[in-house]
Amino acid sequence: MIFRKYVLSVCITLVILLFSACVEQTSENKIRIGFSQAMTNDDWRRSMNNAMLLQTSLHPNIELTIRDGNYEVEKQIEQVEGLIADSLDIIIVSPIQSKPITPVVEKALNLGIPVLVVDRKTENQKYTAYLGADNIEVGRNAAKEIIASNTKDSIRIIEIKGLLGSSPAEERSIGFHQTIDQYPMTKAVASIEGDWEKESIQQKFKTLLEENPNVDYVFAHNDRMAVGAWEVARNMGLEHQIDFIGVDGLSGPNGGIQAVKDNILKATVLYPTGGDEAIKLALKILNKELVPKNNILSTTIINEVNADIMKNQFDRINEQQNNIEQQLFALGDLEDRYSAQSNLLKIVMALLAIILALALYSIYSIFAIRKKIDS
Repeated sequence: MIFRKYVLSVCITLVILLFSACVEQTSENKIRIGFSQAMTNDDWRRSMNNAMLLQTSLHPNIELTIRDGNYEVEKQIEQVEGLIADSLDIIIVSPIQSKPITPVVEKALNLGIPVLVVDRKTENQKYTAYLGADNIEVGRNAAKEIIASNTKDSIRIIEIKGLLGSSPAEERSIGFHQTIDQYPMTKAVASIEGDWEKESIQQKFKTLLEENPNVDYVFAHNDRMAVGAWEVARNMGLEHQIDFIGVDGLSGPNGGIQAVKDNILKATVLYPTGGDEAIKLALKILNKELVPKNNILSTTIINEVNADIMKNQFDRINEQQNNIEQQLFALGDLEDRYSAQSNLLKIVMALLAIILALALYSIYSIFAIRKKIDS
């Protein structure tokens, strides 16, 4: 009787091991990161997301959740509330506007969830850390490019600003005026506001040129609005009279670097997305490493002098990233195959052990029956 119970216990244990062997186990604890993206309908934002996903793929223990605010402030606030409710390890936020997102960022901090703010800051700068380029310096670089490339006694400039209430729009304008206001020959004759998309400024810009076409330069707070303004000038036959400067400096067929090469833009100011750096910084924060409050990405002017060099560099980087993605995909496929084969081997071994246990139990039963018969 005792032997029967022992064999039964062995069989049950082996069955449990059989199922547990098929459950994937990780030696590392999962790190859950949530990212609230302002919007994803432009190449710059998509490049940021892709860089984050690529960097995350290098760390199998990271789970990255991306939420798209789609330019809707209330929607972004709700999404951050949802990320807080999910008790994530860290939240990354790229605010649509600085002021509205501030209270929910503070809420996360008060609940012990660190918050990394990227690209745009909150109103009171209460966050764990900020990552992005120096937008004041971006504005200064644009102004310096205008001044350095001109020999005229008077330079008339139209400024096309980004979304009202966003920190990049405010800071780029501050830096721009800090520089041009020092030179008597430069004058900002007008400014208009957009929402970072070219369609938001084209009618306003057309009206300005109709009222006064005597403009030398246009400084737009991103490349999309700069190209949109150029399209308006082209339709009015003024594209060769006005020089255009944008911000972002993306590579690719629709990026600012190509626009410089195509003589659409006079220059663009490089504004890195910082997607991969954001994941690296988030891991440092979670590892309790000492990180600066403000983490500034490098920026530079891209013009006809260095556009080819910058394009070649970015093309090589993109090629390397594509190779890494393909290698990671291949490694993932091999891991899946290995895991499947490993689980199959464990199942076979467990089944053999069960068969062996049942065989022993059968032999014991035969001897027990014979013993009863003989007695």
